[in-house]
Amino acid sequence: MSTSGKSASRGGSYHHGNLRQALVEAALGLMAETGGTDFSLREAARRVGVTVNASYRHFRNKEALMVAIAAEGFRRFSQALMSGAASGSSARDRLLGSGRAYVRFARANPSLFRLMFGNFSAGRQDEELVLAGGQALEVLKSGLAAYMDKPPDSEEVAVAALRAWALAHGLSYLMMDGQLAHLPWDADALINRVISADA
Repeated sequence: MSTSGKSASRGGSYHHGNLRQALVEAALGLMAETGGTDFSLREAARRVGVTVNASYRHFRNKEALMVAIAAEGFRRFSQALMSGAASGSSARDRLLGSGRAYVRFARANPSLFRLMFGNFSAGRQDEELVLAGGQALEVLKSGLAAYMDKPPDSEEVAVAALRAWALAHGLSYLMMDGQLAHLPWDADALINRVISADA
């Protein structure tokens, strides 16, 4: 995802624009490269081309940066779910499209996905993270409500959302951890078989 109004690249320098978002983008790049979160706020600032003191204007410590990263992850996740749904011509197809997008997002962004749904984010009440996570849940519930022809806030939709979430989430982790590599299907075929079987 590009960041409007900034000029920053690996080894380059930050010139103008949204420093907060530039730091988030730099940290996301470090996560993708290292496969985890074992980096410092100083490293993210160095990648953007600013001093760590400049980064403190937006993040008091690395934990605050990680909250922003998790929230950004949920926003991207919500967009992926909506894009997956947009390819469907019926409520069922749109729901299945979201399910496929769920697993594919996890597989494409394993470190980010683990941060979003791991111990770090569980139970946190940071406003940005709560709002972003809630948006993703609403996308899932909206698709189920349309498929079931029920109000989004009904108990039936809430239970169905938990069931669908458990299915997609469990499949995501099994695939990320290589537990299904022995099966005779490629990744897309496996996702389609498991997601479609539940609808």
